[in-house]
Amino acid sequence: MIRVGLVGEDPNDTSSLKILLNKKYSGRVHFQPLLKRIRGHQLDSIKTKRAVGAEMSLNKCSFILFIRDLDGLHTQKDLLQLKNEWFSSLNQVCGNQNIFLLNIWELEAMIFGDIETFNSKYGTTIKADKNPMMISNPKEELKRATYKGRKRFEESHCPEIFEALDFDRVVSRCDFFRDFIIQFERRLEIRSK
Repeated sequence: MIRVGLVGEDPNDTSSLKILLNKKYSGRVHFQPLLKRIRGHQLDSIKTKRAVGAEMSLNKCSFILFIRDLDGLHTQKDLLQLKNEWFSSLNQVCGNQNIFLLNIWELEAMIFGDIETFNSKYGTTIKADKNPMMISNPKEELKRATYKGRKRFEESHCPEIFEALDFDRVVSRCDFFRDFIIQFERRLEIRSK
């Protein structure tokens, strides 16, 4: 079984992605969260750069999936450049064979890839006609949609929601996630040869 490290801005992000990926890769890949005590902008520090390579070795990971939120739309080239530079610097420290999942705006955008599941859990009627990559502040939109409902959306609900999401539906509706999965599949093919 291939061991793959997960590095993200928040434990909810890494556990949510791990849950979603396990729907397809369980039994083939063991996803290992790394840098569990580092949050948000702490990922930009020198301490992170030193620690990530050590944790990768300690946990015997073949490569790492780095997960960040763009906190903007894909048209904001300055933000894209900053996040890509961040990934490049950590990728070099860890052998230049890692993969970057850059969530367009934030991880919660993937929920819009299977909004029907969210609607069913929260009793909302959000339409499925939105391109997840074009939603500004998806987390806030989910909170607004549930504000007066019996159950309000909180970020801490993400792992539970991701457990219920349809993997194939999210891949088909979220371009950034589909591109990530294509890269991930290629990396797995290389590792299994």
